[in-house]
Amino acid sequence: MKLKLVVASMSLLGLISCPVFAATQANSIHHKKIHKTVVKNNYPEMATYQIQAVPVTIETEPKVDTTQAILDAMDHNTGRAKPTPDWFNRIGVSGGANVDLKWGNRRLLYETENVNLVTLNDVYVNFSGKANDWAKAFASLSFSNPSINYSNVYRPLDTITLEQGYVTLGNFDIHPLFPAVFIQAGKQFQDFGRYNIHPLNRTLTQSLSESLQTSVNLGFISKMGFHGSVSAFDNPSLVTGSGHTDSIYGAAIGFDQPGDQFGYDVGIGYMSAMTGVNDVAAGLNSAHNRNAFNNSVPTDVVHNVGAIAVYGDVNSGPFNFGLRYTTALQSFNAANLYNSTSILLPGSGAKPWAADLTAGYDFNAWSKNQNVYLGYQASNDTVRLALPRERILAGYEVDMWKNTSVGLEYTHDYAYGGANGGPGGTTNTFGLRGAVKFG
Repeated sequence: MKLKLVVASMSLLGLISCPVFAATQANSIHHKKIHKTVVKNNYPEMATYQIQAVPVTIETEPKVDTTQAILDAMDHNTGRAKPTPDWFNRIGVSGGANVDLKWGNRRLLYETENVNLVTLNDVYVNFSGKANDWAKAFASLSFSNPSINYSNVYRPLDTITLEQGYVTLGNFDIHPLFPAVFIQAGKQFQDFGRYNIHPLNRTLTQSLSESLQTSVNLGFISKMGFHGSVSAFDNPSLVTGSGHTDSIYGAAIGFDQPGDQFGYDVGIGYMSAMTGVNDVAAGLNSAHNRNAFNNSVPTDVVHNVGAIAVYGDVNSGPFNFGLRYTTALQSFNAANLYNSTSILLPGSGAKPWAADLTAGYDFNAWSKNQNVYLGYQASNDTVRLALPRERILAGYEVDMWKNTSVGLEYTHDYAYGGANGGPGGTTNTFGLRGAVKFG
C-alpha cells in the first residue's frame, strides 16, 4: 500500500509539472515546440512522462554588412555588381590563341598581310554575362603582335586591349512568331559585310569593310531568318569646314537559312561615310597616299563618301561558296584619295572597290575533319590604300584534335603597275597557323 501511494504521488506531481514546464519553455527566446512521449517501464503502474523540445527556425531579414557598405562608399564602388551565390550560372568564359608563321616574298608590305616571321596573332578571352532575360553583356580581351600593315582595326599592338565590349537589351525568346527587337551599345564590329576577325590573311573586301567602332545599334532577328539593323557612331575623320566630328549612319538587312546539308545567306549593308572603315580612314592619311608633288594629305575629308557591302554564301553537302563585294558609292576628292595616272602626278579621285570569291570542300579522312579551298580576289582604285590589284589563294585546314586545328595558306599577289603608281610584279607568301580554343 505504501508503494502504491508513492507511485500515485509521483504521477500527480508529474501531471502538475507538465504545463508549468511547458509554459516555461514557451517563454524561451528560441520558441521551442513541445512533444510528449510516453515511456513505460516493466511496471505498468509506474508509467511516467518525458518532455522533448524541438527547435523551430524563424526566418529573419539578411543582415547588412555595414563594414563592406562603408568600404564601398570610401572606394566609390557603391552600386557596382557583387558576386552572388549563383554567379557561375550567369557568366560564360571562352577564348583561344592563334600562332602564325610566314615566309616568302613580303617586301611590298600590302595591307591585309602580316609579314612577321612568327606572330602571336590573337590571344583572346571572351566574357559573356546574363543579368536577366532582357539584358546581357559581352567583353573580349585581346593581345596581338602582327606587323603594322596587317590591320588598322586590331590596335594597339603588343598590349592587352578591350577589343569588344557592349551590352544587348532584348529578349530573343519572347514570342516564336514575331521578330525579336534588340538594342546594342558599346564597342563592337559593325554589321557591314561578312568576314572572319584575325584571319591568317585578311581579304581585300575585309580591308574595305571591317569596322570596329563604339556605336549604338537597333536591330531585329526573325525566327524565319530575316534580320536587320540601323547604327550610328562618330566619324573618325573631320569634314572640311565642319570643325567637328560628324556622325556616321549605317543600315543592313539580310536573310539566313543555315543547314548542314543545304544552307545559304545573303545580305547588304550601307555606310554613310566610308571613313567609318578603319583601314580606309587610316589609309587616307598614310604615307602611301602621297607623291612627289603632294608630300602631305589633308587631315580633313573634303566630303563624305558612302559605301555598300554585299555578301552571299551557299553550302550543299561538302561544297561551299562565298561571294563578297564592297564599293564606294562615289569618288573621293583627289586631295584625300587619288587614282594616280603617273607615279608623280595625281589623277582623279579614287572610287575603291574589291570583290572576293571563295570555294571550299569539306571532308573527313583519318577520322579528322578537313577542308580545302581556293579563292580569287580583285580590287580597283586601291593602290593608295596599299592593296594589291589581284590575289589568288589556296588553303588547307585540318582539325588535329578537339578544339585544335592547323592551317596552311598560299597567296599569289599581283601589284598595280607603274601607270597606276604601283611597283608592278608579283609576290608569293606562305602562311602556317596553329589555333586552339576553349569554352
